[in-house]
Amino acid sequence: MGIEKMVMMNIVGPINEIDNIARELTLMGNVHIVNAINEIDESNFTLGVQEENINELVEMNVIQPYRSEEDFKEMFLKTNNLVKYLDIKPTIQKDLLMELYLFGDRIKEINDIYDEVEGLYRSIERSEEILKELQQFENHIKYLKEFDMDLDQLNNMVFFNYKIGILSKENRLKLKNNYENTCAVVFHIGSNNVGEVYLIISPKKLEVETDRILRSLYFQELDMSREFSGTPVEVIKKVQKKIDFILEEHGKQKEKLSHARKNYENIVVKAYSCLKMEEATLKIKSEIARTSMFFYLSGWVLHREKQEISERITKHNKQIIIMFKETNEVEEFITPPTKLKNNSLLRPFESLVKMYGVPSYDEMDPTIFLSITYMLLFGAMFGDVGQGLVIFLAGIYFSRKPGTKLIGGILNRLGLSSIVFGFLYGSIFGFEYVIPALLIHPMESINEMLISSVVLGVILLGISYYYGITNHLRQKNIKEGIFGRNGIVGFIFYILFLTLGMNMLLGKEFLPNTFIYILMLICIALIVVREPLTNYIRGHRPYYHESVSEYYIESSFDILEILLNMLSSTISFIRVGAFALNHVALFIAFQTIAKMLNDAVGSVIVIIIANVFIIGLEGLVVFIQGLRLEYYEMFSKYYKGEGIEFDPVKLE
Repeated sequence: MGIEKMVMMNIVGPINEIDNIARELTLMGNVHIVNAINEIDESNFTLGVQEENINELVEMNVIQPYRSEEDFKEMFLKTNNLVKYLDIKPTIQKDLLMELYLFGDRIKEINDIYDEVEGLYRSIERSEEILKELQQFENHIKYLKEFDMDLDQLNNMVFFNYKIGILSKENRLKLKNNYENTCAVVFHIGSNNVGEVYLIISPKKLEVETDRILRSLYFQELDMSREFSGTPVEVIKKVQKKIDFILEEHGKQKEKLSHARKNYENIVVKAYSCLKMEEATLKIKSEIARTSMFFYLSGWVLHREKQEISERITKHNKQIIIMFKETNEVEEFITPPTKLKNNSLLRPFESLVKMYGVPSYDEMDPTIFLSITYMLLFGAMFGDVGQGLVIFLAGIYFSRKPGTKLIGGILNRLGLSSIVFGFLYGSIFGFEYVIPALLIHPMESINEMLISSVVLGVILLGISYYYGITNHLRQKNIKEGIFGRNGIVGFIFYILFLTLGMNMLLGKEFLPNTFIYILMLICIALIVVREPLTNYIRGHRPYYHESVSEYYIESSFDILEILLNMLSSTISFIRVGAFALNHVALFIAFQTIAKMLNDAVGSVIVIIIANVFIIGLEGLVVFIQGLRLEYYEMFSKYYKGEGIEFDPVKLE
């Protein structure tokens, strides 16, 4: 568990092999590509001065970026449209891609079938739009079927316009009360589930004023097609006849599209696979450097996969040169990407780490510490056998659904932690005395819960200091690793701070206060002068990178901030005990309501609601509070998360 060891890989090969190598790297899906031009400029791309490398070395003097003239926009658009038109689930056929293929053949096949399939699909779309309009018109015209008149009489009025629309019951009354101010004839012709349907006939000269009044009443005008003539009953029959005809044509078109799907599905899936491959290889080519004869490629790979990668690349051409450089052989300012390596139990918690930031290559992976402490904190704040079981089962459910596997993995682990603490607290679905407490009943030992929370916080903060010191020393950062607020001196200062607090609270001197004060002053002095002291040890000048007075003023305020931070970070963990007590108290409140009902069925319903509320709302609050303790109190001591995630080019 931790961070995978990386090596820099540099490849030089004949330019005519560039497509084969790019496809091979994509199929392997384990090379994090970096810009080869930059690597050459920074002298990280080196070749041994040997006779067989002379041509490659000479060519590096005229190196330039690789520029591809390929444009897949049209192909991408057409292929994705065909996937949509034919209702095909897009999949990548890796077996096909492992064989030699000509992408031009795929383009020709797509172009040959595209117009036919698009024509069918657009025809079906138009039919569906017309059907929708006709069905709406049929629903609207039914309000006029009691009127025995030709619709042309309404449509061909010279001096008047008509509208059919809906008013809410409230706005209908407003219209009724203002009939004398309305320059229109209003007929109530029906009702529906939205409101009342009206026919409005108004003079054309007063159309603007009528529209203004109707808009103020939120009049919803119904679309009335002027395509049909005759009485409303006759029009309804014509509309139904046209709908039947279009439905018949629509069925034939869908049958043709279904037939096209059977004929062309394999062609589209092949094209989709090849297109995804070409897109991925284009990403690789955009980072490649080239000359007229050779290409130059750089990337990071896992140390343990060096041999396999070499074998798969050199099988294409024995003239290809592959070189590997350890991380200590590249320039210090170049940061290798980070790939986390954790077992299946801890892997879901990697997402919580990455939410804060990806660890740097030279940082300790915090996943194992976060996983254990987060489960511990959540269980301590939300300890209940029954409710934990519900969260565990929810986790299993989400783990089996695509797109929610990570949250499912986290939930089932937190559920298990809640179950364990539920047995320790003797709590099941909120009831405290159904099962015996293996450790403690929170409400019977309030002081012990709060004190133990602070003790737990001190232990976790101590481990956080250890992680922080280790990270800084691994990065050779003496200033922060030894003399910093989260370094060795800062940790000693924190221990002295706690000891002094215990002396004052318990009235007993574990260490003499005078001795503690002297050591604390020494620690403060070392923290204040950490920059000039570090520069002196390293032999760097100047000792200060700003004016001396500004440095010491800023450092003095820094000491005050350190004291406040140590106090707040320690006390912050009291929330663990507080939420454990709150968890019990909240259920007691619901339980009291259930008893007041004096009804067995009502009491059961209240208890069920209580558990749903506690699992849903309080569970979310505890989830967030646990993350807060991890991110603000512990991560701030040891974790920066400024790394680059290992992102190999691969087929998604």
